[in-house]
Amino acid sequence: MDRKSKRTIISIQEQQQPELDFEEAENFPPFTFPEYQRELLTLRIAAGIADFGIVALIYSLFVITTYLQMPETFLPDRRVLGIYGLGFFVLAAIYFFLFMLSASQTPGMKHRRLTVVTKEGQPLDPTRACMRGFGYLISILPVMLGFAWAVIDPEHLTWTDKVSGTYIKKL
Repeated sequence: MDRKSKRTIISIQEQQQPELDFEEAENFPPFTFPEYQRELLTLRIAAGIADFGIVALIYSLFVITTYLQMPETFLPDRRVLGIYGLGFFVLAAIYFFLFMLSASQTPGMKHRRLTVVTKEGQPLDPTRACMRGFGYLISILPVMLGFAWAVIDPEHLTWTDKVSGTYIKKL
């Protein structure tokens, strides 16, 4: 049995060899690194709690006012309570959207000296603010899962950050 050896020769031409840019990380601002975003997690949580507290306070005024206007015979059922709950989440999404559109930070973020910026470090433009507002909506609806995602995400970004392509920066 005569077996011929088959060899495959792979030739890489110098012109086709890709060059690796090891200094690429130096071109990115430090707030885009996962370590920086991880350090901000507790500040972000505290700012979020403060913001939801503000929304809850405003919404409770609305609920109390409507409750006082209800007839004495009216008994709220699960459907009415569900609508009130949905109203709270819609108000929260509008709250975050309007503050992102106007100031790139919510009052809770301002208190914690945080702001939202693009990858280039610029304040949000209206398009990114709208995308971030949509991100807030999809982060809030599944029981705040989009915000909790930052804890397990390798980049420590929420769904809101990922949808809008934005980062949180400490002032």
